[in-house]
Amino acid sequence: MKKIWNLPIEPLEQRYSEDWIRWFYKEFYGRNLNFETILPQPLTYRIERGSFLDIAGTNYFKAMQIAELSERFYKNEVKDGDIIFLHDVWNPGLSSIAYMRDGLGIDVKIVGCIFAGTYDPYDFLTQKGMGYWGKHLEESWFRILDQIYCATEFHKRLIMQTRDIDPKKLIVTGHPIYPDFVKEGIEKEKIIVFPHRLDKEKNPHYFNTMIADIEQEYKNEWVCIVTKEVCKTKRAYYDMLQKAMISVSFADQETFGFAMIESVFADCLPLVPDRLSYEEMYYMQFKYGTLHECMDRVLEMINNYDWYKNNVLPFQKKRLLDIGTKAIPNMIDCMEKL
Repeated sequence: MKKIWNLPIEPLEQRYSEDWIRWFYKEFYGRNLNFETILPQPLTYRIERGSFLDIAGTNYFKAMQIAELSERFYKNEVKDGDIIFLHDVWNPGLSSIAYMRDGLGIDVKIVGCIFAGTYDPYDFLTQKGMGYWGKHLEESWFRILDQIYCATEFHKRLIMQTRDIDPKKLIVTGHPIYPDFVKEGIEKEKIIVFPHRLDKEKNPHYFNTMIADIEQEYKNEWVCIVTKEVCKTKRAYYDMLQKAMISVSFADQETFGFAMIESVFADCLPLVPDRLSYEEMYYMQFKYGTLHECMDRVLEMINNYDWYKNNVLPFQKKRLLDIGTKAIPNMIDCMEKL
């Protein structure tokens, strides 16, 4: 492996892309790897229109990245044995990279992480009707890519069940996440949070129903908070997680689940549906089947928070920390085998 051409997602305060840039730098330097990051000026640092990323902003940023990488190809700086690593392979520029690789006859490998796509019926792209062209585009990209890094076995199965792909290319590495946002001195309060985006597939309306039930049962003793409604910055969001005691998910789409992992790192008791990526990542004490069971588990956690925190949460935290801190080393190990 000669050189890694590192193509991050645009840095957005609302997402974890800024963290990823920093975490990959640290791991790449720690392994003494030869790498260069292509990080053009974004059009925006916020998600103004869109869900996971800003619709126009992300296309602008990716186009600028490909323009810079094209210049490197033009100047013969991209060499045989190099690796082009995309933090998100759902990238229209993949076709341009393959065009240059094959047209110039340069033996570079193309790898990267995958988060979602039109193969997922609950994804934003699918909900916007992009599946009619996304299916064939994704399968073309999967032929271009030499390795694809996904976070969970659930995500791998979802792709393989819906798309034509060489299963050997699809490697479960985990996704990177570190608890470096945790601050000392933040006291716990009787707060239950919904930490997700307010998108359809996250089912925020179920949390609204829970709020009414909790208020009826506990009057004003416990507070239910939707983080997106009260937290104006990511730091405020992290502080809210550290104040909260319980964090709840009702997601229909989750290929990894950053919000709930962050909740665990913040010493929130997580409560997740027994499906999706949650099924393989969380201990049974933190999973529920039906919505009725979810409410019962919340009441149980309210009454036994200290027991859960001292006897179960440390093991859950260790499991998620193990996944998050090994993800980048796993990816590097995969690249070195190409």
